[in-house]
Amino acid sequence: MGYTTTFTGRVTICPPLNPHEIAYLRSFSGTRRMDRTRGPYVIDGSGAFGQGLDKDITNYNGPPAGQPGLWCEWVPNDYGTALTWSGGEKFYSAASWMEYLIDTFLKPDADLAAELRAPVRGRTYPPEFERFTFDHEVNGVIVAQGEDPNDLWDIRVSDNAVVTVDRSR
Repeated sequence: MGYTTTFTGRVTICPPLNPHEIAYLRSFSGTRRMDRTRGPYVIDGSGAFGQGLDKDITNYNGPPAGQPGLWCEWVPNDYGTALTWSGGEKFYSAASWMEYLIDTFLKPDADLAAELRAPVRGRTYPPEFERFTFDHEVNGVIVAQGEDPNDLWDIRVSDNAVVTVDRSR
């Protein structure tokens, strides 16, 4: 059981993501976001979707601190010019995930950029991070429609700021 919401539209990314950023963000989206001793950026867990019972998992059913949930369903397109919904079902905290991606990986002076200047001891940093540019601006509107016909809202992104707007009225 659960609640399904569908998402239509995209947000644009300028300048486009480079191949390293695209590859990492696709892997990030494709793996279960579990709390691990190696940190919140791990994408190399064992098993399908990184869900193997690896020894570094501290909470199989809880995401790392700061991440909104177990699954992030926003993925970059092939050209790195947009983020769209992957089509994954039961995507919760969609607006919070959008904000997390922008604040952590994309915008100028992103959280990860500062962290890489003073890495956290014991934390794993994928090699793709060496090529992250942290110079992106994200803009656009994604329409969200829940199972309930009255559950209609937008995720609006303007100059890297994310807001939700209820359209059910």
